Amino acid sequence: MTPQPNNRLNNPRNPRKIRKSVWMPALLLVYLFGMTAWFAPSLIANGEIARLIIVFLSEIFIIVLLRIFLVKRERNM
Repeated sequence: MTPQPNNRLNNPRNPRKIRKSVWMPALLLVYLFGMTAWFAPSLIANGEIARLIIVFLSEIFIIVLLRIFLVKRERNM
C-alpha cells in the first residue's frame, strides 16, 4: 500500500477552503477594477487613454501569469 501525499487542499476536515490560486487573482482583479474606476475619468479627461489601456492590459497579463504560477505550484504540492 502506497502512502497518500499530504494534500492540504483536499483535507476532509476543511472541504470549503478556497485555494490561493483562486482568491489571490480574484482579489487583484477587484483591486484593478476599483483603481481603474477611480483613476480612469481623470486620465481620460487629460487625454491619457493609451496610458490607461496599457496599464490595464499589463496588469491583466501579470494577474494571468500569477494564476498560472499558483496553479502549477498547487499541483506540485
